[in-house]
Amino acid sequence: MQVAQINQKQNPSFKNGFYNATRELDSSVMLSRALIDTFGCTIPWIVMANNDAEKKEKTRRYLLDYAIIWLTPFVTLPLSNRFAMKYLCKLTKSFWSNNHKAIHISNEYLKDTSSMMAELQRMGEDLKKYPLEYFYYKLNPKKKYDNKLNIDELLKSVGGDKEKLRQKLIRSKNAVFFSDCMFTFGAGTTVLFGNNEITKKTTGQSGFSAEMSMADKEIVEKRAEKYEKSKKKRYLTSLGIIAATTLGMSLAGFATLYSKSTNKLVQKLRSNARLFDYTKGIYMSRLPFFLGNMAFYMGASLLAARNNTERKDAAIRNGVGATVFFGGDLLLSSLFTNFSDRIFGTKLRQETGNNSIFRKIFPKVKPIRQVIEEVELGKISKVNKKVGAGIFWADMLLLMISMGYAVPTAINKMIKRDVEKDINTQKASSFTELTNTPQINTLRMKDFINRVK
Repeated sequence: MQVAQINQKQNPSFKNGFYNATRELDSSVMLSRALIDTFGCTIPWIVMANNDAEKKEKTRRYLLDYAIIWLTPFVTLPLSNRFAMKYLCKLTKSFWSNNHKAIHISNEYLKDTSSMMAELQRMGEDLKKYPLEYFYYKLNPKKKYDNKLNIDELLKSVGGDKEKLRQKLIRSKNAVFFSDCMFTFGAGTTVLFGNNEITKKTTGQSGFSAEMSMADKEIVEKRAEKYEKSKKKRYLTSLGIIAATTLGMSLAGFATLYSKSTNKLVQKLRSNARLFDYTKGIYMSRLPFFLGNMAFYMGASLLAARNNTERKDAAIRNGVGATVFFGGDLLLSSLFTNFSDRIFGTKLRQETGNNSIFRKIFPKVKPIRQVIEEVELGKISKVNKKVGAGIFWADMLLLMISMGYAVPTAINKMIKRDVEKDINTQKASSFTELTNTPQINTLRMKDFINRVK
C-alpha cells in the first residue's frame, strides 16, 4: 500500500490516467454500458446459471453479443462512414480520404448551411487518427496523414452548393445509422434464435436450458411445444420489430432535418436530432441504443423464449436491466450530486433554469469532462473533480451489484418455483386420470378375480 502511494506521488500521470479514463467512460454511453454489461451482466449471469447447459448457452450468447455490439463497431462503422461518403453520396474522391470525417458532424449543426459550415471549419482543424487508420498508415508509410478537413474539396464535390452538401451529409449519416441498427440488433436477434438451436442439438432437448436440471426431459420439452411449432414465424416477427423501430428512429432523427414544416412535433424532433449522433462516428448515443435494445430485448427476447417461464425470465431480466442499464446511473448520480452540493458545498449540478420539483430532487449533473475543465480553469476547487469521479464509480458499482447478483438470484428462485409447480400439476393430473378411468378399474378387477381363481 505504501509503495502504491509513493508511485502515485512520483508519477502524477497515475492520477491523470484515472481521471482521463473516468472522463472517457462518462462521455461515452457505449463504453460505460460495456463496462456494466461485462461485470454487471455477463460474468455474474454465467456464474449463476442453474446448470452446464444454461452456462454454455449464456456464454455463447454473450460472446457473440460482445462481438456484434461492442467490438464490430470499431471496424464496421469507420468503414461504413467511408463507404457512405465515397460511394453513396460521392463526397470524397478516395476511400481513405480524411474528408470522410465530415460525417462526424452533429445533427445539431445540419439544420442550416451557415451552422454546418462554421462547425465543419471548427471540427476540421485537428483530426486525430483512429486505430484502423493507425493500422493503415503503418502498413503504408509512404502515405501522409492529413489531419485537417479539406472543405474546399468537399464543396467542389457538390459544385459549390452548400445546401446540397448539407443534404448529402444528412443522407450519409442516415444510411450509416440505419445499416448499423439493422446489423447490430438484427444480428443479435439471429443469435437468440440460433443459440436455441445449438442448445437443442448439443443437449438433445428442445426446452428452456435453465430447467434441464430440474425436471425430466419429457416435461421440459412439453413446456416448449408452442415455441417449437412457431419459431420461424417468431424469428421473422422479431426482425420486423427491429426494422420498424429502426425506421422510426431514422425518420425522427434524420428525415426532420430535411423538413421545413412548422408542425410542433416535427420542430421538436428537429431540435433534438442531435440525440441520434454517433460520438466520433463510432459510439451510438444513449437514446437510439436504448430504443434499439428495447426492441431487441422486449421484442426478440420474449419471442425467442421457449416457454412462459423463460419469457418471465427475459421480461424481468431485460426490464429491470434496461431501467438500471440506461437510466440508473442518471438517477443515482443526480441524487448523489444533489446530496454532495447541498451538504458539502460542491458545484457539480448543471444550472438549467428549470426550478421544477423534479429538478430540485434530481438535478442535471455536469459531465466529468466539464468538471475537469472548470477545475483546470480555476472556476471550482479540485475537490469537485475527486467527488465527481467518486460519484461516477459509486454509480457503476451499485449498478453492477444490482444487475449482476440481485436480479439473477430472484429469477433462479422463480424458475425453480415454476418448474416444481408444473411438475406437481402434471403428477396430480396423471394420478386423477389414472384413478378415474373406468377401463383401468375394470381391468384391475378382472386381473384380481383371475388371480384368485
